[in-house]
Amino acid sequence: MSGLDFLIEVGTEEIPAGYIAPALAALEERLAKSLQDNLLEFDGSIRTWATPRRLAAAVFGLHEGQPDREVEVTGPSLSAARDAEGAWTKAALGFARGQGVEVSDLAVVETEKGAKVMARKSIPGRPAADVLAALLPPLILGLPFPKSMRWGRGEIVFVRPIHWLVALLGGRVLPMSLGDVQASDLTRGHRFMHPEAIRLGSADEYEARLAEAGVIASGARREALVREEIARVVEAEGRSLAVLPDEGLVVEVSNLVESPVAVLGRFEESFLELPEPVLITAMREHQRYFAVTGEGGGLEPCFVAINNTRARDLAVVRRGHERVLRARLEDARFYYRDDLKTPVEVWQEKLERVVFHTLLGTSWRKVERIARMAEILAGLLNPDLKSTVSRAARLCKCDLVTGVVGEFPSLQGIMGRIYAKAWGASEAEAEAVYEHYLPIRADGDLPKTEAGALLGLADKIDSIVGFFGVGLVPTGAADPYALRRQALGVIRIIVERPYRLSLGAVIDQALAGLGARLKKPADEIKAEVVEFFRLRLKNQLTSRGASTDGAEAVLSLHHDDLVAATARVWALEEVKGRPDFSDLAVAFKRVVNIIRKFGPGDVFEPERLVEDQEKELLRATKDLEAQTGDRLQGDDYLELLQRIITIKPAVDAFFDHVLVDDPDPAVKSNRLALLARVAGLFELVADFSKIST
Repeated sequence: MSGLDFLIEVGTEEIPAGYIAPALAALEERLAKSLQDNLLEFDGSIRTWATPRRLAAAVFGLHEGQPDREVEVTGPSLSAARDAEGAWTKAALGFARGQGVEVSDLAVVETEKGAKVMARKSIPGRPAADVLAALLPPLILGLPFPKSMRWGRGEIVFVRPIHWLVALLGGRVLPMSLGDVQASDLTRGHRFMHPEAIRLGSADEYEARLAEAGVIASGARREALVREEIARVVEAEGRSLAVLPDEGLVVEVSNLVESPVAVLGRFEESFLELPEPVLITAMREHQRYFAVTGEGGGLEPCFVAINNTRARDLAVVRRGHERVLRARLEDARFYYRDDLKTPVEVWQEKLERVVFHTLLGTSWRKVERIARMAEILAGLLNPDLKSTVSRAARLCKCDLVTGVVGEFPSLQGIMGRIYAKAWGASEAEAEAVYEHYLPIRADGDLPKTEAGALLGLADKIDSIVGFFGVGLVPTGAADPYALRRQALGVIRIIVERPYRLSLGAVIDQALAGLGARLKKPADEIKAEVVEFFRLRLKNQLTSRGASTDGAEAVLSLHHDDLVAATARVWALEEVKGRPDFSDLAVAFKRVVNIIRKFGPGDVFEPERLVEDQEKELLRATKDLEAQTGDRLQGDDYLELLQRIITIKPAVDAFFDHVLVDDPDPAVKSNRLALLARVAGLFELVADFSKIST
């Protein structure tokens, strides 16, 4: 491959595991863009590597410099550049001098603003070394991290202090620096196995030289090694064991080590009295250990840890891991036993002492609002579940103040289900306590039980309406209370169940439950919340393939019943591709534009119709009106749209032969009223005027 190979490596103190993948993606993207912006071409590829102690990138086949360029620079107007005798003025002389050309080389060009003088000049390309030395420091120091720190003399801000810097172009050190750290050809091997400096000759030997020094530079290779190491130590046990699948943990631990080595440890069987989620979470979140299952799928009293080095005596390492985990599990068991001994009434009283939000009261006040809302929703959708959701609501937040959830916050809901059963709740109530948090992610699992769905709706709607009610509305840059995610959860539950609800009526009920806490009139808050849901539904539909104009055409008119609104959008999307649909949209726009210009007319009087074409339009309209009821009742919007399309010839004939703006005001008003009636049929589905044609 022709061209130069370039390597940059930034050696640091240990970077948090969760920072590495985003930083590496940003490094590759920004490096490619910077090269393009600076006219540095390359014929090969860009590769990136990262470990906890380094971020690196290489560009293969980089051209030796920028290409030479011919540029044209427009200067002053011709009238300002020449005087009355045609001689060059000071303005022209200054322009030529500034562009580095002779005044005799200036040309005249015609522009939109008249004749101007123009200079053509050659700009020689800069060497790649000069370009890279200028663009790399701001590129590297500008990499995005959740948190960064000042180091050295406090002038440099980076994720961690930089200890070394490698910059090689064509095998030579590229003169550059980051703060006080000068670039060289010296990298570092594994902190413990090969701490000495390693001299690099080129980018293509980078990965191999680090491997010789105990560092696996490729994140994908480290992930594969983690899996191989886990399989090795589990198989060495000689019995039917398996590690609980956890791809997220595989990725995380691969970014905690430079040379993964697995060790299998054990803990006392007595700890198996703890619920499996507690054991798994204690191992995963506190220690980054993998849980191990037996032949029946249940947890075994052992774990797999990933070390950063192959120790001389693995038994010593194993005992260290076991000792640390034992302390964690002892704490978890203490909290669990103590939680079980405490009556539910005590946890409910504690919720009264925990502030949910200073403007929205305590957590127990929120529980009471959830219970009220859940009972209302059950009354509308499934009255048989009213008592179930009411009891579940009064338990659904109790686990937040328990010892186990205090130690392991990710177990909220999971421990709620376990404790609810211990407090005497039914299976349905306990499951609802867990499921009311779902979906946890935008595309996450929805509640499987109806009680869980109703309780989840009550909780999310109360939060959304509550925060809007006190003026804490999401902005483009911030959504600290995850209201967008909660709104999407509400939409998904309602649409996928499906629940036939009036969104506005539900919001009214939630507002009524907040009472005097509202910071402005309820109708203003309601309008904001409705629009918030409308936009969330629109985003959700477009993300699934609906056109933006189609979704807006429907949702500008229909968004109170989310199920029906969604059905309308997909029906509209299906007919939008038909060849005759564009003409239908144009016809509707003509109807709407006439009504907007003259108004909708007064009461329609059929006997005032004169022309055959307006009589035919009335007949077609009445036929269509007679067919719409059943279609709307059954949400058959596709069939409704197909029938609406049949009215187009009558609309076209009306506009071709009938003058709406008749000199007789009564005739004019009657024709406008007829068109308003036609528009009403279209608007049963959408506002066709918002569809691009």
